[in-house]
Amino acid sequence: MSGTSDTYLYEQIANDLSRAIHKGVYDVAQKLPSLRYIREQYEVSMATVIQAYQCLEQEGLIESRPKSGYFVIQGAKEPLDEPVVTQPKSSPTHVNVGHLAMSLINETRQLGMVKLGAAVPQPELLPLGSLSRIMAGIARRKNRALASYEQSQGNPELRKQIVHLMRESGVRCTADDIIITNGCLEALSLALRAVAKMGETIAIESPTYFGVLQVIESLGMKALEISTHASTGIDVQALTQALKARKMAACVLMPSFNNPLGSTMPEDNKQQVVALLAKYNVPLIEDDVYGALSYEPKRPKSAKAYDLQGNVLYCSSFSKTVAPGLRVGWILAGRYQEQIKYQKFLDNISTAIHPQLTLAEFLSKGGYRRCVRHSARIYRQRMEQLRRWVSDIFPQGTRITNPKGGFLLWVELPKTCDSMELYRQAMDKKIAITPGMLFSAQGQYKNHLRLSCGAVEGEQARKSIIMLAKLL
Repeated sequence: MSGTSDTYLYEQIANDLSRAIHKGVYDVAQKLPSLRYIREQYEVSMATVIQAYQCLEQEGLIESRPKSGYFVIQGAKEPLDEPVVTQPKSSPTHVNVGHLAMSLINETRQLGMVKLGAAVPQPELLPLGSLSRIMAGIARRKNRALASYEQSQGNPELRKQIVHLMRESGVRCTADDIIITNGCLEALSLALRAVAKMGETIAIESPTYFGVLQVIESLGMKALEISTHASTGIDVQALTQALKARKMAACVLMPSFNNPLGSTMPEDNKQQVVALLAKYNVPLIEDDVYGALSYEPKRPKSAKAYDLQGNVLYCSSFSKTVAPGLRVGWILAGRYQEQIKYQKFLDNISTAIHPQLTLAEFLSKGGYRRCVRHSARIYRQRMEQLRRWVSDIFPQGTRITNPKGGFLLWVELPKTCDSMELYRQAMDKKIAITPGMLFSAQGQYKNHLRLSCGAVEGEQARKSIIMLAKLL
C-alpha cells in the first residue's frame, strides 16, 4: 500500500471487502476477518481499518455484534444490467424541449420537495462557510471594485488559478486562453454561436443534458442524436458514419461523467473522436462540469488534452463542485478565442466581479481540491447505496448505469413503464425525479429516468426510492 494517499486507504479496503461480499466470497451471517487481521494484511493503522468497516456498515452490508466481530447481513446479488445501447434516428431533428424542461424545473423547486432527480450538489457538501468569509473580506477590502467593470475576459487572478486546474485534466494553457462566463451554460451558448448558424446540424450524445438541447433550440439549430453506450459514451463508429453521411456544424459531448448517463469515454476513444472531428473540420464543444468529481484519486483527462489544432472548445464551471449560486464558469475556445471574447462583451460586458475574486482567493488557498476530494468520496458511497436500493426493489427488467464519478444515475425501466406518469405521481408524494424524454430531441426514453444522489442522502433517499418502487 506504500505510495498511496492515506485519504483513500480505508476506501480501498472497504471496496475490496464489498466486492468480495457481492461475489459471494462471504455469505450472509458469515463473520468477516478480524480488524487485526485486516490491519496486518494491508499494513495500515487500526483507525483506517475501523473506518473501512464503518463505511461497510453505513452501506448496509455488514453489522457489528458486541464481543463477536463484524458479520455480513446482505448476501451476494446479481447486479442489474446496464441500459441497452441507444439507437436514435439517423436524421437531424428540430428541438422542442424548452417549455417542458422549464415547467418541470419550476415544479421541482416547490418547498418540501425531495430532489431525487436534480443535478445539484447538497449545500452541506459545499464550502459555503469559507466562501462567505472570503466574500465578506473582499467586500470590505475591495469595495471599490464594484465601481467599475471587470475585464470582459475575466479576472486575471482567477484565470491564473484555473490554469492550474486545467493541468489536472491534461490541458496546458495560459491565463490568456481562458474566458470567464456566467456558468457553463453561457459557455456552451457562446461556443455554439461561434461555430454554427441557425438551421445547421449539431451532433450530440443520446441521451444528453436537456440544457444542451435548450441552447440548440433557442438558436434555431437542429440536433442529430448519435448512438451512445451507457458506460463508454458516444459510439465512435456511429459518429464516423454520421460525419460521412452529412454536413455538421459542431459536435457537443460530455466525455467525463456524462449527464444523464454518468458514462466516461475511454482515453483512446477521446483521442479518436478529437482526431476524427478535426479531420472533418467539425468543432468539438466539450462540457466538463463533472470531470473533477471522479471516484478515483486521479480525474480523467479531458478531450481538450488531445487537441492539437484548437478545434476543441472546452466549457466548465464551479457549479457542481463549489457553489452553483456564484454562477462562474469558463471556456477555452481554441481558434475561436477572439470571436467568443467579443461576443461575451456584447452579451453582458463581463461576469460579476465579487464572485470571481472570491473564487480566485478560494482556489489560491487550496480549498478547491479538498472540497472536491471530500465530495467525490461521499458521492461514491451514496451512488453505491442508490444503485443497490434500485437493484433490490425496482421492477424486474430494470437496468441501471454504473457511473465512475459525479452523482447522476440513469435508469431504464421495463417498457410498460411511463416515466412522465411516474413523475406526476411522485410529485404528489413530494418526490421530484427527472423523466427520460427531456434528454432527447426525438422524444425517446419514455421508460427512462434520471436519479441523483447529489442533494438527497440516507434515510430520506431510501424512503423515496421505496415510494418510487411502490408507484411503479
